Amino acid sequence: MSEVVAAALGFRTHAALRAALDGRATAEASKPSNARAVQRLRQLGYNPPEDLHLLPELDRSYSPFKTYPLRKQRGGRWNGWRNLMVAAINAGLEQRMFGLSPGEDWWPGADPKNNGGERGQYRFTFDGDLSAVAVVSAISGDELSIHVLLDPRNEEVEADFNDGLNDGTACAHGWLERRLGAWIQDGGEEFSCKRAMQARVAAVKIKPHGYADQGSFIM
Repeated sequence: MSEVVAAALGFRTHAALRAALDGRATAEASKPSNARAVQRLRQLGYNPPEDLHLLPELDRSYSPFKTYPLRKQRGGRWNGWRNLMVAAINAGLEQRMFGLSPGEDWWPGADPKNNGGERGQYRFTFDGDLSAVAVVSAISGDELSIHVLLDPRNEEVEADFNDGLNDGTACAHGWLERRLGAWIQDGGEEFSCKRAMQARVAAVKIKPHGYADQGSFIM
């Protein structure tokens, strides 16, 4: 079963999954695939049914309150917001600013025992050549509040305290759920972008590293 679960998550073997987790609290994985699970079972000599549903394939947004189908059709504005949020979260994970589990707040000044402590700020590159700055704050419910500012006017401009599009090309804000699972909360998105840049920001192809880009908005 460990081999099958690893295959369903996009790893060639269970050993590869363990290696990805070695020394880390979290690791990037593909969306669970029952088709890959079936293929691996057959490689191991079993004869599972074609419609085996061993793992959830995350086609819905899960929460203890209500389950919403995930919308497949989205407009350019939502895609722009989503891409900036995913880029900022991926960068925060890569820079070890935070993790995807409760309490994994590692930026300087973070303090779970003191209302989350100070906020953290970090920089990254968006779509190859665009500078960006992000600010992360720990809030109640083990969530993270994340502000992103694309192409800031200068290094003094901050992602959460600025003059909007007068200080950058685009700005976004959202919340990352970590207690019930790991997803960007859908429905509370804030996004502004200069018209000349919106098509590019919305068209970027970027995958989330181990979390979902859609999920229930929780108050």
